[in-house]
Amino acid sequence: MTSLHASIPQRRPGWRPLAAAAALACAAALPAHAVLTPSSGPDIAGNLSDIAYGGSGNVFQVAPMLFINGLGAAGAPNSVVGGNAALSYDVTLSGGGTGLLTIDYRITNKSTTDSFNQLRFMVFANPDGEQLNFLDTVAEKWDAAVAGDPVRREVHAFPSDPFDAIGARFAVNNNLTDAAPDAACLAASGCDAVMGLQWNAAVLNPNESFVVRLALSDTGQAVSGRFLTFAGVGAVDTTLTVSGFSQVTAVPEPSTWALCLAGLAAVASLARRRSTLQRER
Repeated sequence: MTSLHASIPQRRPGWRPLAAAAALACAAALPAHAVLTPSSGPDIAGNLSDIAYGGSGNVFQVAPMLFINGLGAAGAPNSVVGGNAALSYDVTLSGGGTGLLTIDYRITNKSTTDSFNQLRFMVFANPDGEQLNFLDTVAEKWDAAVAGDPVRREVHAFPSDPFDAIGARFAVNNNLTDAAPDAACLAASGCDAVMGLQWNAAVLNPNESFVVRLALSDTGQAVSGRFLTFAGVGAVDTTLTVSGFSQVTAVPEPSTWALCLAGLAAVASLARRRSTLQRER
């Protein structure tokens, strides 16, 4: 799912409080608008490629996979939910051009009666310290988990554990092995690293969404207490921090959406009236 980034009109002091109130009323219900950089947004499965970071780094590939108990083998999220009319999947990208890029993956249960069990969501990434020298030295912060933290991770040297092999293991057993990064990747000489992070949801009840936010940062920012850092070997100012969190949230009721839209319409109407008055003076 892609979104267009609309320009925001200059706010005038007279209606700023009302705009803020409307924004707060809708903050929990409305997804962030996506700004897609550097070149394109996620495809229908949520895959991305060629995300530049730091001085010369490049995330060659970002690819999600999903397992839901009873819906067959793990695969691309859109393929897993595609055969079930009760489930929907969408992706939103935001923060392009800043030091923190976030990707929100959302699986929504639209049913009013059926629940789904054992959701396991995995994101794989292939960061390259430099586009011509793919070596990274890896560090991690992997403290005791709190709610929303990734539950598993893998980091391997590409020659001995190709990127697709991580995805294949997840597809076979619906989990990673949750091991420390390969020794070669922790060494100063680095490795051509490939990685995966996993989040789980025990159950997705009617009218709930399982949201996973993946964060990529070249300024050391992390959105969770567990994260991985890739520093380009021999590269200047090329460091990538990969983190993320998940949560299960209630889908807004139609009345909530109506209230949000009414509030935004009131703000827009007031802005137009004040703009007209300004021109008439």
